[in-house]
Amino acid sequence: MTPEDVVRRTKRIVIKVGAAFGETERFGARGEGLRLSRWPFYFGGRAGVLGDVDAEVVAAACGFFSPDLVRDAWDTARAVVPLRSIVEVDVEECTYWARTTYGDLPELGQLADLAERVAEAAEPVGRPLFAAWRSLVVADEDPASRVALALLRLREYRGASHLIAVHEHGLTPLRAILAGPGVDKARANGWDGPWPSAPETDPMALASAERRTDELAAVPFAALTPVERERFVRLLGQVHDAYGHRQHPDQT
Repeated sequence: MTPEDVVRRTKRIVIKVGAAFGETERFGARGEGLRLSRWPFYFGGRAGVLGDVDAEVVAAACGFFSPDLVRDAWDTARAVVPLRSIVEVDVEECTYWARTTYGDLPELGQLADLAERVAEAAEPVGRPLFAAWRSLVVADEDPASRVALALLRLREYRGASHLIAVHEHGLTPLRAILAGPGVDKARANGWDGPWPSAPETDPMALASAERRTDELAAVPFAALTPVERERFVRLLGQVHDAYGHRQHPDQT
């Protein structure tokens, strides 16, 4: 199994499971407990690892959100709660969700070892959120927690790689959204019309950027042997199945 094979078979799992903890009612309640609404809690938790930077830095790192949305949310979060406290809660919810969703799976320690090796081999240049999350020390040796944090980091690595690929192919983040998910997604991410006119070639450029993203995301999997890559895919599939059972218990 090649690094590219791993990415093709696992990218949707990394994207979805790596952030699923943020979709729970419990997560929203933790934000409310900090007196933070949805977006301030989201950006404070996700980007708080960057430190007390200006909102422009956060908007650049997160990429696909309106800078106005980011500034309002980030400035609110900074004014209400210390960023390190928001990050601590974010980590707590990430690891709690993992333990209660797939913490009883066998071989989680092996998956954690493999995922951490991939994250350690990944190139941080041009990926500030990934670099910040990778450098964050979390004193939690529970295997499910380690898997959850490794997936979060690999998700940030892929997200930053997609920003790089979109830029390489001559797109802005907004044009990439409009060429793919469309106007509803743009509005959900805080953008407002009137929408920019875009070349008819933008969907083709976005498809090429997606392929380039896969190429970049595959690079750190060279740190694993072919047999280890197969094991990674198999074990991550078990995590995905556990997630699916939690979401739809009557259908699995």
